[in-house]
Amino acid sequence: MPKKHRIAAAGALAVALALVFCFANCSKQPAAETGPIKVGVILPLTGDAAVYGKAIKNGIELALAEQSGDQRARASLIYEDDQGQAATAVSVARRLINIEKVPVIIGGAQSSTAEAIIPICATSRVVLVSPTATKPSLTRMGAYFFRLWPSDDYDGKVMAETAYNKLGLRRVSILYINVAYGVGITEVFEREFQRLGGTVLTKDGYNQAATDFRTFLTKIQAVNPEAIYLPGYVAEVAQILKQAKELGIKARFLGVNSLYDPKLIEIAGTAAEGAVFTYPTFDTASQDPAIARFVTAYKARYGSGPDAFAAQGYDSLRVLLRVLGGGAVGAEQIRQALYSLGRFDGPGGFFTFDEHGNVQKQLRLLTVKGGTFTPLN
Repeated sequence: MPKKHRIAAAGALAVALALVFCFANCSKQPAAETGPIKVGVILPLTGDAAVYGKAIKNGIELALAEQSGDQRARASLIYEDDQGQAATAVSVARRLINIEKVPVIIGGAQSSTAEAIIPICATSRVVLVSPTATKPSLTRMGAYFFRLWPSDDYDGKVMAETAYNKLGLRRVSILYINVAYGVGITEVFEREFQRLGGTVLTKDGYNQAATDFRTFLTKIQAVNPEAIYLPGYVAEVAQILKQAKELGIKARFLGVNSLYDPKLIEIAGTAAEGAVFTYPTFDTASQDPAIARFVTAYKARYGSGPDAFAAQGYDSLRVLLRVLGGGAVGAEQIRQALYSLGRFDGPGGFFTFDEHGNVQKQLRLLTVKGGTFTPLN
């Protein structure tokens, strides 16, 4: 055989062998797609909001522990502590995205931290699933954002209608925490209450971690409202209730879901009596099989009963495990799978996502009566 023909034959053989190798191996998924999918988790594990972050983490860990071996291998969790601070949330989000290369993050538990990291996730095309952020405007900030807690558009509207129609209130004051969450829900409540015919006499914001509210309360006392709306976190709201009682304020107190915390009664005592607040449908006494199983498993693992924040954490990972188990790998696949999820049942209540990533689920009304949390009749 001439030399040039031998060279050509050798080249053809090499190509053929390469094709055989490719057909045998190239059809397989890359190792990165068959191994665990990295899931970032950004929560307030220290700081003023740590009570919520730790409950959410407990729920996430329980959801992971309950999965089968194959499903558990689909998620590798990487935790970061945002300390409840927007600047810290930005820093750890960038680390998860740029260094860990996560396609999805569970985080932005507070509206202020979610507001800080949604643009980063949107620009990087990383899915962000918030267990509990509620500020209405978050929806418009990025196409990769989903939330499992109803927007303040709904929460504030429910409380405004309850105050005006159910409780017969006409004159209220508002004392809110001056972070994204407090500002957002205040705007909704004020707008809806005034639309119904009510009057907002005063409106003031205080800094997170504040401890002395007497100046605000003295101003409120001077206008004598029928009720005071307190969108904020339990640490500050409990002190507000105590100090209001010390000043002799007789107004009804209205609040938000963060009041459903044993610390409210531990700190405020009888000053919390009669407070009314919204809360998701999660109820530890429910006979619903999904809720009962979750409560039993949570108590067995942690030695105490769960709250709604634990249920939200549980559902946030379970919904991701559902789509990851269905084959979603990259951020775009995860995003599309969440949009097409349909109805999802969990202890936090059954829900669906709308076309904007907002969750659709119901709220209920609770009050403090005899030192315990009970449904508002």
